[in-house]
Amino acid sequence: MIDFHSHILPGMDDGAENVRMSLRMLRESARQGVDVIFATPHFYADQEDPAAFLKRRTHAYETLMTALAEENIAAMNICLGAEILYFPGMCGAEELCRLKMGSTPCLLIEPPMMPWSDTMLDEIEQTGKNLRCIPVIAHIDRFIRMLGDYTLFDRVKGRRLLIQVNASFFLHSDTAKLAVSYLQRGSIQFIGSDCHDMDMRAPNIGKAASAIRDSGAGKSLSELNRRIYCFLDECGGAGSGVSLIYLRLKLDRYEEDIWKRRISKRG
Repeated sequence: MIDFHSHILPGMDDGAENVRMSLRMLRESARQGVDVIFATPHFYADQEDPAAFLKRRTHAYETLMTALAEENIAAMNICLGAEILYFPGMCGAEELCRLKMGSTPCLLIEPPMMPWSDTMLDEIEQTGKNLRCIPVIAHIDRFIRMLGDYTLFDRVKGRRLLIQVNASFFLHSDTAKLAVSYLQRGSIQFIGSDCHDMDMRAPNIGKAASAIRDSGAGKSLSELNRRIYCFLDECGGAGSGVSLIYLRLKLDRYEEDIWKRRISKRG
């Protein structure tokens, strides 16, 4: 499985505080079946420029890889990215292109924890157009739960934006059914653990996968994983040249197939 959102790099942010914690998190992720994990430390434009951030990220990554080798731990496929906090004017910040998710054209963007404005969504969408990238809204489920706004999926649906949810969306008793329904409708493009430690925010991709299968939505999860692996393979072969239109066509086609299957079952 793929973990699209994590804070495993040592000493980068409020995630793993040291290499020992990073190794524990990676071991647990591997135990749960994760073989590709995106390291997405927080990036705050008002605190640091991309060059300084990338220098710190490279050091943290190299430190972690050295530790993996010394501990004789089979290296997981760790892809580097960032969780970029939204800021006004980001659609003109070309240097953000350096913070894409691995070899993909995706930028993981975190809206602020406040009611979403159309102005903000417009700018995030414009960021994709200006920087020729694919904006991915980070952990939209957290905003649903904390802001109590259940319209957010619908507000994003008609835009050139993709959606990442946290694995916990499928584990909370008050949101699990809603999470599965969005998965089955094809409204979720990526799932991440958003793991920060081994305590309150530990790796949980495997637990979410088990919950999804127990709910009867195992086929939807398998199809989502298949599409993500195909997407990563295509990006690895074509660099960042995969177009947003092409990806959206794939996702739209998937939604259409699900709808056809539902009609077929009703008939």
